[in-house]
Amino acid sequence: MPGIVSSRAIASAVVIFAASAAASASWPQLRAFGASPRRLQGEAPSGCRSTILRLMPTPSINAYNKCYRDKLSPNSTHDWSVPGAEILAQFQCWIQHNLTETMEEYQCCDHPDIYPMCSVKSNPDCSSALAQDCIRSCPSICFEAAEYVTNVTMCASCNWTKCWPVLSCLAEHAIDRVEEGTLERTCHEGDFEHRPELQEYWKCWHNAPKHSSHWNVLSSIVHCICREGMKAATNETACCRSSVYSGGTCELECATEAMCASQEAQTCIHGCQQKCPALQMTPSQECARDCISANSPCRKYASCRPPSTAGYRCDDGRWPEANSGCCVHELETSPTIGVGCPTLCESERLWRLDRKHGKPWWARWHDAPVAQCTCHGCPSTEANALDKLRVTVDEGLYYNGQHMLLDIAKRSGLKYGPNRRMQALMVERNDEISEVMMMNLKAFQLDRRIGDINSRYSAAIIQAAQDYPDDGNWQPAEVEDDVRSTTPIVSLLACTAVILAAVACATCVIVRSRRKANDLSTFQGESVVVGQPVRDNSEANSGIVIGGAPVTVSAPMKVF
Repeated sequence: MPGIVSSRAIASAVVIFAASAAASASWPQLRAFGASPRRLQGEAPSGCRSTILRLMPTPSINAYNKCYRDKLSPNSTHDWSVPGAEILAQFQCWIQHNLTETMEEYQCCDHPDIYPMCSVKSNPDCSSALAQDCIRSCPSICFEAAEYVTNVTMCASCNWTKCWPVLSCLAEHAIDRVEEGTLERTCHEGDFEHRPELQEYWKCWHNAPKHSSHWNVLSSIVHCICREGMKAATNETACCRSSVYSGGTCELECATEAMCASQEAQTCIHGCQQKCPALQMTPSQECARDCISANSPCRKYASCRPPSTAGYRCDDGRWPEANSGCCVHELETSPTIGVGCPTLCESERLWRLDRKHGKPWWARWHDAPVAQCTCHGCPSTEANALDKLRVTVDEGLYYNGQHMLLDIAKRSGLKYGPNRRMQALMVERNDEISEVMMMNLKAFQLDRRIGDINSRYSAAIIQAAQDYPDDGNWQPAEVEDDVRSTTPIVSLLACTAVILAAVACATCVIVRSRRKANDLSTFQGESVVVGQPVRDNSEANSGIVIGGAPVTVSAPMKVF
C-alpha cells in the first residue's frame, strides 16, 4: 500500500540560532587567520552558544536571514513549486553569504539547526559518481516526502547525509523529477479541481496543527483527507489510478472518532509526537518503524486530529498560533509582519508548506504562503524567560563579541584581525548592553533593546573595519575628532619626558658632588700618622713636617 516517504525538508530561517541540543558533539576549534593573528583574551568555552547568537547575530547571519525571508515572502521569485524548494532556498542563501565559515567560528556546524549545511559545496561536480548516484537514489521529493502521500519505496535507498554536499545537483533535476509523474487518461482532472471537497480540504489543512513533528505533518494531510471526503472525490472522478491526483489517497484508512479516542490511539498519537520531532531533518528509524511507514502499528491513527502542543509563549507573552506554532511579530528592519520562534529558544526551524506539486499535487497547496515553526527549549513563562535572558547575556556576552569581531575582520579582509577601533566599539557595545540588563524591563523588551544595540554597533564595527588600518594603529589622520581626543595623551607624555630629564640631570650633579668630596688630596691636622708614628729624628722623611704643617700624600686615600 502507498505510504509516506520518511523524510522532510529542513528550512531553518534563523540558523542559529541556539545553544546546544548537540553540545556533546566534537566541534572544530576556532581557526586563526592571517600571518600573525591577534589572539582572543581568555579561552572560549566549547560548544555552540547559538541562543546568544540568535539574540545578537553577526552581520553575516543577518544577511542570511534576510535572504531566506525574502524567498519566503509572497512576491518571491523563488520557485516554491519544486520539491525540495525549502532546502534549495537555504542552500542559495547559505552559499551567497558563506555561512559555513561563520558556523565553524562559532562551533555550531553540528547543531541540529545547522547540520549538515556546513558540508554543502557551491559548485560540485554533477558528473561525479557521488552526484550521479544521489540523483538516482534521492529524487528531490525525498527531502520533503513526509508531507506527501506517495510510495515509500521511492526513497528507500536515499542516504541524504551522503548526498548533502552535491545538493545543488539534485536541485537541478527537481523539475524533471516533478514531471516524472504523468497524468492518467482516465482521470477527470477538470471535474476534480472543481469539487467542493477540495476547497474544504484546503481550509481544513490550513488550520490543522502541523508544526511540532513529522507525525503532525502527515496527520494534518490524512486527517483532512478523511474529514472532508477527499477519498470519495478522488474515486468518483476516476483519479485513483493517477499518481499525481491520488498519490495513495484512495487506499488511506480513516479511523472513527471512537477509535481515535481509545487509549491505544492516544498512546500512538502522543508517542509519535515524541518519536518524530520536527527538529530532526528526517524521521528516525524508530519513527518510521513505529509511526509513519505503511505497515507501522500507529499508521492507522494518522487520520485522527493532530494535537497542538506548543508548550511555550512568544516574546510578547502571547501563545503561538495553534496551526503553525509561529509567533507573529513586527520585524524591526521591515514594515512587514514576520513569523518565527521566541528569541530564547534553543532550536528553531521555519519553513513553508504551501506547494502545488507533490503526490497528490493538492495535498498542501494554498492561496498564500503557509509558514510553519518548530521551536524547542523555549521558556514557558515570563519569569523563566527573564532568568534565561540574564544568564545567557552574563555567560556569553564577551565571547559573542570576540567571535563577532573575528567574523567581521575576516570578511573585511583584515590580515591581523580586529583593529583597535573595532575592539573599542565592541567594549562600548558590551557596556551598553550590560546597562540595559540592569533596567527593570520584561524579557521581550530587553530582547528588542539588545537587538537594537547589537545592530547599531554591528554597522559601526563594519565601518571601522573599512576606515581604520590593519596595523594596530586605530587613528586615521583624516578623523579630526580622534586627533583632538589624543592631544591630552600627547601632552601628558611630553610632561613625563621633561620630568624624567630633570631627574636625570639632578642625579648627575649629586653623583659628581659626592665623588669630588671623597677624592682627598690634603688633610689639615696637628699630627698625621701614616702606617706608624713618625719619630723626631734624622731618619724622618724630608717630605713630612711635624708640628702641624701640611702633609702631602702621594695618592688619594679613603677615609675609614
